Amino acid sequence: MNRVIAALRAQRWMWIAVAVVVIVVLVGTLLDKRGSESIPDASAIEPVGSAVLLCPEPGAGSDLGVRVTAAVVPGQVGQDDRPGRAGMETLPGKESAKSAIETPGGQAQITAFGERLPAIRAYGVGSLAPGLIANQWGRDPRGTGRGMASTACASAGSDFWFVGGGAIAGRQTRVVLVNPDDTPAVVDVIVHGTDGLIDAPAGKGLVIKGLDRAVVRLDVLAPGIKATAVHVIARAGRVGASVADEQMSGLDAVGTDWIPQSTAPSTKLYVPGVMPGKGARVLSIVTPGVDDATVRLRVISPNGTFAPADREQIDVPAESVVSFDMSDVIGRDPATIEVTSDVPVVAGMRQFFGGKGVQDETAFSSSAQPMTTTSAVSGLPVRASTDVRVAITAPGSEVQVDIVLLPFKGGKEAAKPTDPIRVTVGAGQVRFVLLPEPQAEWFTAVITPVEGSGPYLASHRVREQSRYGDLVTGYPWAPLRTQVRVPTAQVDPGLTVQ
Repeated sequence: MNRVIAALRAQRWMWIAVAVVVIVVLVGTLLDKRGSESIPDASAIEPVGSAVLLCPEPGAGSDLGVRVTAAVVPGQVGQDDRPGRAGMETLPGKESAKSAIETPGGQAQITAFGERLPAIRAYGVGSLAPGLIANQWGRDPRGTGRGMASTACASAGSDFWFVGGGAIAGRQTRVVLVNPDDTPAVVDVIVHGTDGLIDAPAGKGLVIKGLDRAVVRLDVLAPGIKATAVHVIARAGRVGASVADEQMSGLDAVGTDWIPQSTAPSTKLYVPGVMPGKGARVLSIVTPGVDDATVRLRVISPNGTFAPADREQIDVPAESVVSFDMSDVIGRDPATIEVTSDVPVVAGMRQFFGGKGVQDETAFSSSAQPMTTTSAVSGLPVRASTDVRVAITAPGSEVQVDIVLLPFKGGKEAAKPTDPIRVTVGAGQVRFVLLPEPQAEWFTAVITPVEGSGPYLASHRVREQSRYGDLVTGYPWAPLRTQVRVPTAQVDPGLTVQ
């Protein structure tokens, strides 16, 4: 009997031990899953709820006619039944103007012909925030500021790169900082030159008053520097940053334009928007970090991709800018420059247009990254003797995109889009597409990749032909901002077992 009881007791303890093992295994499995897969990325993708774009200088002189435009590109995620509002308004100042957008596909404008307005804030809230874009375009056909200039209105942010500008005699480069908020912003303007980082204490700790605009001149920060790159950092608050460049040779204008914002430093980037025509094509590369860069270049052209002779590899010292002319390599074709480096770099290009017996003009491009979503630019002018072309680059595989135009005819109703123009670009090639001129004051152009298309780069050129010399402007495009990653709360299942 005692033996039977002992056997039962042993069996009972065996089952208890098995149960403990099972519990330990289950808990271990649960904890292991919690550590590897049960806690997902603590963020979610949602439509943009608000957007602010800052247009720097509507009307800089009596001869410069400036038009600031905005559009909400239709057909974007988040343009649903939620309430929404959008439009443009000047920041508080002596002059005041505003223009509303009431529906996706709506467009707006504020003009400054012969007057100087405060900076303009383009805004979108709710269902009219996704797909908001804005542009500033100006034209001066004569005088000391002769030229055509345009820029995408900058998103309010805290970090900006611009490659270009200088502070030699006859040249004036201005950094325009706009604060869209009520509270002050504190900003550093850091300048890189041909010999490295410029010691410029006057560019540190700049206080931009709320709802105000400030201008910083490079000839004050870095006098005598021929080639520069500008890094704008908001230490407190946020700003919109833009850079304007103008140069004179005696009494003649060499040209004027805005320098487009570059993408963040990267080991691989592209400089699209190299326009056809006579004149120098000066590529500038800056290494922001403390290590020297070894940079390799390739040219993407209408006839394919090639490594340029005598320009295939460039050494760029740390924190320095290196510039060189690419016109003898590119010729007179549209092109995109592929830049590959062993350390992150930023790049841009200054382009000259002119010839014997005519006045010169300049335009700029900047580094960009390939896109896989919709992009657009507003404010493209419809004028006599003026044409608008879009350069589409296929840096890798073949690209197919549809181009749709949204004509602006005044009023608050949505623009009626034109029939799409289907464009196919072979792998490693560029196509330079003439856009048909709609019946309108100006228009917005929208590029949408076809399903299955490879990543693409886009830029545009606006050219007004004149016997005194062509007026030219343009810049690379950026993808529409339609969605944002937001943090989400997650329940930790480990809390129930620990």
